[in-house]
Amino acid sequence: MSSLKNVIIVTSLVVSGFCNLIFAQTGLGVANVGIKSVEGLLGRGESCALLLHINVVSEKEMPLKGLDFDFFKTDFSDVTGFELYATDTLAVFDERHVSSYRHVVSFVPDSTRVVKLNFSDMLRTGDNHYWLTCNVSATAVEGHRIYAVLRSVFLDSGTYETTNEYVLRGREIVLCRSVLFRPGDYGSANYRIPALITASDGSLVTLTDRRKNNDLDLPQDIDVVCRRSTDDGCTWSAPLCVAQGAGYGKGFGDAALVATDAEGGLMTVFCGGTGLWASMPSHPQSLYYALSHDNGVTWSEPVDFTSFIYGLECRDTVRKQWYGGFCASGNGLSLPSGRLLFVFTVRENQSNNLSDYVIFTDDKGQTWQVSERAATQADEAKLVALSDGKLLMSIRCKGNRRFNISSDGGVSWADTTSAWNDLMAPACNGDMIRYIAPENHHSKALLLQSLPLGTERSHVTVYASRDEGVSWPVSRCIVPYASAYSSLCVLPDGTIGLYVEEGDGGYSMVFYRFSLDWLMGGTSDNP
Repeated sequence: MSSLKNVIIVTSLVVSGFCNLIFAQTGLGVANVGIKSVEGLLGRGESCALLLHINVVSEKEMPLKGLDFDFFKTDFSDVTGFELYATDTLAVFDERHVSSYRHVVSFVPDSTRVVKLNFSDMLRTGDNHYWLTCNVSATAVEGHRIYAVLRSVFLDSGTYETTNEYVLRGREIVLCRSVLFRPGDYGSANYRIPALITASDGSLVTLTDRRKNNDLDLPQDIDVVCRRSTDDGCTWSAPLCVAQGAGYGKGFGDAALVATDAEGGLMTVFCGGTGLWASMPSHPQSLYYALSHDNGVTWSEPVDFTSFIYGLECRDTVRKQWYGGFCASGNGLSLPSGRLLFVFTVRENQSNNLSDYVIFTDDKGQTWQVSERAATQADEAKLVALSDGKLLMSIRCKGNRRFNISSDGGVSWADTTSAWNDLMAPACNGDMIRYIAPENHHSKALLLQSLPLGTERSHVTVYASRDEGVSWPVSRCIVPYASAYSSLCVLPDGTIGLYVEEGDGGYSMVFYRFSLDWLMGGTSDNP
């Protein structure tokens, strides 16, 4: 084979639509291709799912005659076809806008793992961006992987092999992957803060911060918007505004969701106004709730219930001096008694120290109460009911995740918190829910928890506990790259949904659905 002249080939790693350069020029006029397996999950039926980004940097105009790919262990029955697109000098690919890109070639391989593509395309001087995508079959097997590596490049002057040094992982298939928001969608600069719940009719309901001007917290201009899915997360309704911001200091955000009954009732709580750090007793960050009686299709106007909790209008002599607070976004907790509970993170004085309490209502928001302090030096936390009736709180902190226990429905908590040795996470919000198997399923009830893994906001992982939260021995990484807040639900068929912030440079808000067997790794000791 020849060595390339006048052309430099750079292959980059594509992670869920984000491109991370992994190989650079080693010498002028010399082309080498660094191949690294593409990471991130694919969903059944997903179209134009990225596999490779190839940037051909040419010193002059010349024809590109084709490319040679190796698909390794890919089961082609999982794929309905592959597409190669060109965006020329544009180094961004958005599968929703493929009609605006130049389509180079389509192909459906047979059982042969190596595919040689012959076509004619003119290289420009400078960057020439190509994107290899696949269309995943609607019947693709969960857990199978799709692999792709560029082996060689065909030019007029000959065929030039790439240098392949990589660890091949491929992209693994799950039941669904869908993107609800990306930065810039619907005229908003950014989106953040996922909340996800399965409504009583089986529909999926999400709430998200629409951060219109930047990615910052309140007091920025932020809306809380709702999207629903009636096909298990494959498609979603247009955004519906639940609480509309009206400028700086007049926004809303950090929504949490809970079911109020089995007849379509949902409640969301969220904060609004000054922001946590500017809040003070005389002008506190406000707390609101809104109700839906039709599984999230419509919502009531927000109701301000701040005075029940804290601020100068509060009747409690201690809490009226609290400086600020907000509820942890994601899932709240509903008890069989009808009590609705949310963790409330409080700035009790002028310092930046935070503590966790629980706020709860026994009459769907007409009145509210506040628990005893559950944790100090704490932040956003989640609640789950244990099989013995006690409540378990998972507490945000840096390092080993902490927990506490309540034996009286969330009113009081143990004096000190404990740490889970098998849950290491950065200071980041996550979610925790009980997995309740559908009827006629033999699985025991599990606890599920979603958190970033390690010390950075990255690698959001779902953990499972078989012993009511004593230990978390089972885990599956869902987003093997930059990722942060997440929210969990269980669908009526027993599959699991995750709504998560992912990516660098502004989060995309992405939904995944996967089976319990896949989560548990298909091991023989599945519950």
